[in-house]
Amino acid sequence: MALLTTEAIVLGSIRLGEADKLVTFFTAEKGKIAGVANGARRMKSRFGASLEAFTHCKLIVFEKGGDKLARVNQCDILQSFQALREDWTGIESALRMVDWVKQMTPERQADPDIFKLLLQGLDRLETGEDRPLSTMLFINRLIACCGYQPQWDPCLKCKKAFKAGLRLGVHFSCKAGGAICGHCDTGNPALIAISQGTRAFLHASQKMDFLRAHRLKPSAQMKKEIESVLIAYVSHLTGKAPQQFGSTSFPTPQSAKTTRVQ
Repeated sequence: MALLTTEAIVLGSIRLGEADKLVTFFTAEKGKIAGVANGARRMKSRFGASLEAFTHCKLIVFEKGGDKLARVNQCDILQSFQALREDWTGIESALRMVDWVKQMTPERQADPDIFKLLLQGLDRLETGEDRPLSTMLFINRLIACCGYQPQWDPCLKCKKAFKAGLRLGVHFSCKAGGAICGHCDTGNPALIAISQGTRAFLHASQKMDFLRAHRLKPSAQMKKEIESVLIAYVSHLTGKAPQQFGSTSFPTPQSAKTTRVQ
């Protein structure tokens, strides 16, 4: 057995047997891993609240070669995000973030950028300041970190740059993964119409640090367009249909509908 000590964020857990938990973590050292926490559901469990979703912790696990599941030996809380759990809108947004990370990342592939992004995303949600904007910026940056960043400039078809002040509309293609200018729009109903401002926002925020991107202030109309693009694109990437959820319309994590926060 190999001993792994690393920072981690709890993505979620399910019951296993009579007293155990199967916990999914996103770790700083090895990306997404799953481990069994023996006795975690007992009243006097040594794990306490450290295995609750969203918890930032110091994790110690034993890994056995060829075994997909690790054995959770110790989990100490570094940041509980307790304030985030005290209202349902915060829980909704956090569940979306951890669910997207769970869906869009491979097993046991270290990605320090995604770990940092998730930690910053939960931190920002805990402040309670414009959670819908933080959610949009998070998924836009996560898409880029996972290697699925759309091409926002130039036009996918004619390869001409989008110039400031251009009056022709812009469309987004989920299938092609990028923006198409008004000259090249063929009337395809699958394309999503957006403004030049929305295209510029998505292009800029995709490349920016998550926290600095909060300086960008999209209008109410731009937020609607940004949501439309991200809903459609995330659904295209994950194969899940979008559903109305809370103050935004992003795809609903299954865990939010079927299980309580653990």
